[in-house]
Amino acid sequence: MSVKAAEAPTLEPQDRRLRRRRRLALTSAPVMLVALVVAVKLLTLPISAGQATTAYAAGQADGTVRAGQAMGVLNLVERYKAHFALGDGHVLRGDFDAARTEFARALDLVPQGESCKVRVNLILSLEKLGEAKEKAGDPASAADLFDQGEAIIAQAPRDCFTPNSENNQDGEGQALNDAKERLTQKQEGGKADDDQEPADSGSSSPAEEPPASQLEQLQKSGQQAQKERSKSEKLKEDYADSEPEQFAKPW
Repeated sequence: MSVKAAEAPTLEPQDRRLRRRRRLALTSAPVMLVALVVAVKLLTLPISAGQATTAYAAGQADGTVRAGQAMGVLNLVERYKAHFALGDGHVLRGDFDAARTEFARALDLVPQGESCKVRVNLILSLEKLGEAKEKAGDPASAADLFDQGEAIIAQAPRDCFTPNSENNQDGEGQALNDAKERLTQKQEGGKADDDQEPADSGSSSPAEEPPASQLEQLQKSGQQAQKERSKSEKLKEDYADSEPEQFAKPW
């Protein structure tokens, strides 16, 4: 007696379509989620950016930092703006080291065509840090920070200095040129101070005061000249009332 093999159930066309749709939905879910996040961020980013701008203009350091942090949450677009806002907040706090870090991150992320404003703030932070090192008596660290600032200026795209370009809407080119001039002056001033020999407080240079032996010689010469003048005046008085004697010429 033979047993017939069980036949595999066949799917109706409608069931096959439903399965294909489920697979498509599962594979496209991550893409849709990313698209949703981007859409939400594009809607909320201008709000956070506006809050950062308002807080910075009002000099509110904490408000600027909070807005910058909000801009960085799930930010898949224009990520540099969050670091830029955070740098501004740290500047208001007077923490130029933290500001330098955030501006450097922003410069790594910003498109080249929008980098000039970031460069300006980064260079100013480096300049402030260098000045602090100078005041602290650390000229070597100051010179290194100034060198970093000059290098960032040298790497700036040409349109940073082109009038009315997208990269020079707020005078970024002039700010970069001014910073370059200041940094160059600071570097030259530091080198001049290094080359200058320290003055010896225990002795004076010959140009300012002669040595003791020369002083004694000058005093003796002055005394001898005074004696000669007195003797000459005495002789004039003696000879005034008498005829001069005749002396034989020595030649």
